[in-house]
Amino acid sequence: MKSMSLEEDVHEEFKGGTLRFNKSGEQQSAGSSGLRENFRENKGGISKTDSTSSNSSSCMWKGLPLPLPSPLNSLSSKISETLWSTKPKDPSPVLEKQAPIQTLPPRINIEQDANNFFTYRDGVAEKAAIECAAEFLDIENEGPVIESFLLTQINHWDTDKERLILLTPRVLLVVKYDFIALKRLSYKKLPLEDIEAIIIGDLTYPNGSLIPDRNMKGIRILFGKGKPIKLSSKWNPFTEDLPIWTFTYHPLYFHKGCTDESLRKTYDLDYFVETFCKTCMEMGIKNYESRILHSHILLQNYVGFGAIIHNRHDLGFFKVRGKFSF
Repeated sequence: MKSMSLEEDVHEEFKGGTLRFNKSGEQQSAGSSGLRENFRENKGGISKTDSTSSNSSSCMWKGLPLPLPSPLNSLSSKISETLWSTKPKDPSPVLEKQAPIQTLPPRINIEQDANNFFTYRDGVAEKAAIECAAEFLDIENEGPVIESFLLTQINHWDTDKERLILLTPRVLLVVKYDFIALKRLSYKKLPLEDIEAIIIGDLTYPNGSLIPDRNMKGIRILFGKGKPIKLSSKWNPFTEDLPIWTFTYHPLYFHKGCTDESLRKTYDLDYFVETFCKTCMEMGIKNYESRILHSHILLQNYVGFGAIIHNRHDLGFFKVRGKFSF
């Protein structure tokens, strides 16, 4: 960047536009108008020149000599010249130099062993899905299992829970399964025809919330025939009968050791959304397309430090934790 002192700046303006000298050495003033122009005819037409054309071209503005400037105007003009320089700019735009924003950063430290999750062990999730399908589904009326998933369910208190999900042509089955003791704890069954709305989008928190952003995509399923949620149920962290289900990716989906594509589909929310929406469409649900909304999914959590500790240590997942497993 070219730098100039104020004295050099004023001197250059004095040389270019303030004083003029004739051949006899007498001083000439710019006159009341501050401009003195001569015209001459050329073959191509009439060109407009100044009698001081021998001076530097930096004192000219589109062929005309600059008027008598004040020191402040002179300083501002040089600042503008410096800021809006006509030097060639970098052909690469700034946006191309920026690193791409990662929308789905891994939640698991790469140093953590994936085998700490009991669901990552060979055959555990598949055996649990077969067991739950035989126990909780009516194959004749509800149809066979189309696909099974292991996802993270987020409850109304913003705590993450590991859930086994089975999808059939007619129902969506969500099972709480103990992958350590290999036993079924509880389950919920939702007929697809009872679904009122499906929201697909990024998980966000309200303005003013102290909870860090998840930077994660999710899906929210609404049902319950439009009945309002009771205040006592909304403020009870142990309530499990709310007509709202919210799901997101399983943590193992982002683990570096999970390279098997068939296994990653089990933890993949995008694959679940695609399969789930396709099943609802094939079922012929009335006004199916109008029930799907692509929007942010709001998690009502402002100062839930308990949820932060719970989710940070994956307390809703069945893992090996030192000498203990829970």
